[in-house]
Amino acid sequence: MNMKGLRALAILFLAASSTQVMAQTPADSVDLTKDGWWLTPYKAAKQWTIGVSYTDVSISYIAALQKAVQNKAKEMGVKIIEVDAKNDTNIELSNVENLIQQKVDLLLFEGASLKASGAAIEAANKAGVPVVHFNILAEGGQYVTFVGSNQIDSGIIMGKQIVKLYKDLGKPTLNGIYMRGIAGYITDEVRNQGVKDTLKEAGIADKIQWTEQHADFSRDKAQSVAESILSKSPDYDFVIANGDDMILGALGAVKSAGLLGTVRLLCSVDGLPEVLDGIKAGEIVSTVFQNPEGQGAGGIMAATMYLDGRKDLPKQILIPFVLTDQSTISAIMAIANRVYKQ
Repeated sequence: MNMKGLRALAILFLAASSTQVMAQTPADSVDLTKDGWWLTPYKAAKQWTIGVSYTDVSISYIAALQKAVQNKAKEMGVKIIEVDAKNDTNIELSNVENLIQQKVDLLLFEGASLKASGAAIEAANKAGVPVVHFNILAEGGQYVTFVGSNQIDSGIIMGKQIVKLYKDLGKPTLNGIYMRGIAGYITDEVRNQGVKDTLKEAGIADKIQWTEQHADFSRDKAQSVAESILSKSPDYDFVIANGDDMILGALGAVKSAGLLGTVRLLCSVDGLPEVLDGIKAGEIVSTVFQNPEGQGAGGIMAATMYLDGRKDLPKQILIPFVLTDQSTISAIMAIANRVYKQ
């Protein structure tokens, strides 16, 4: 990891752990290009009511995202009405229609589908309710800004880990298990694209033999899927997963099969504390950390600043992914323990 990235992590850690009371910051003066801007103390101009639509809070990362939204909303003095789409766009649309009926001032939206979630966005548009996207940017309708990470970057980082492994092992081909998330889920599709495009660009797409299966971001399902795959053949070089819960499930299967150290738990995405513990112990090679605090607290803060009158928000406010291995584990663990274990 380069020095700029390490400095960014240090700033996030120090800002979050500081107990110094800072002066209230006006909406127009929050520097959205500064690392950790979402940690800036901020009070809303009035008690706005913001509807928050999550994709599926049963997913560990989304649950952490929700905690970050709740904590920041409380700090700012904002009322939130939260709904869970349970990864169903019909439920999502019904939820958003109910939020509109409750006269929310703004919709903070995490779309369940790249295209089908457009119906919910357009419903809010029609009702004159502004929309701020966070974590996931769905298509359709009009929106103020998106606060989150460029999801394809996480797939690119995973792909680069595979390229590195291919070079390190020096084998003509590698056999990999790819734990995909929920079929049709935006982040799953985009991460898959990032992985595959990176392998093509490196000229080794035909050198990776895949066994690829959806495990729905579920630890239990991933373990069952991996056990089934490994029972047919133990001849795999690595596992990657589009979410940390799934790499933990795969880890359980690899251990049960006595293949730990032979089948490498190469990379996943999120930065759950258990995965970081696995990296520290040498059982998992790496994960791609995405910051639920930045996306959640940042999303509700950007929404509030807009309601308070800030109209110059950029269309995208991106929070970078960070490759996390044993060289960067300490700084990332400090953040993850705060957002997942509070």
